[in-house]
Parts: sequence; structure tokens; C-alpha cells
Amino acid sequence: MSLVRFKKEEINQIMEIYSKKISIGEWKDYSICFQTNCAIFSIHRSYSLGPLFQITKKQLSKNHFMLSSRNCVIVSSKKLKPLLSYLKKPNLKLVR
Repeated sequence: MSLVRFKKEEINQIMEIYSKKISIGEWKDYSICFQTNCAIFSIHRSYSLGPLFQITKKQLSKNHFMLSSRNCVIVSSKKLKPLLSYLKKPNLKLVR
């Protein structure tokens, strides 16, 4: 059985947002894991704390894509675009 992988277009879409977030210092690193049942793109703010977000692509699922943070599902969809639109939102910080 072959591994689940992100398509080139999918990686390009993810990296477009990733490069913007890394340039403003919001994200620091990423990792990708390919398995037989899913592929996972993990986004890290600090590698020692574990992933801040994970984009999961499942092979045999009604919703192929899932965005999660700290093991909580944020959004799932048949397409990648709704997940990426969530990640495009600015990171809001409390200013005193």
C-alpha cells in the first residue's frame, strides 16, 4: 500500500501562507509526515512545544482535509481552501 501524500499544488498553497506567517515571526518551523492512511503538515511556533497547527489529509474519508490545534479539530473539509482561509486570519494579541 502506498503512502498518502500532498499534491504539489496543495504544498504550494500551504507554503504561500507559511512563508507570510514566518516572515512576521508568527511561525518558526514545519514538519511533514507521510503514512499509509494520512499525510500531516505540522506548523510549529516553537519546536519544543509541539505543533501549533496540523493539516491532515486522509485518503479514505468523507472530508479529506482536517485542521487541528493541540489535538482539537478546528475545521474539516473536502477541499484544502477552507482550512487555509482559517490560517490566513491574523493572530490577535491582547495589548495593554
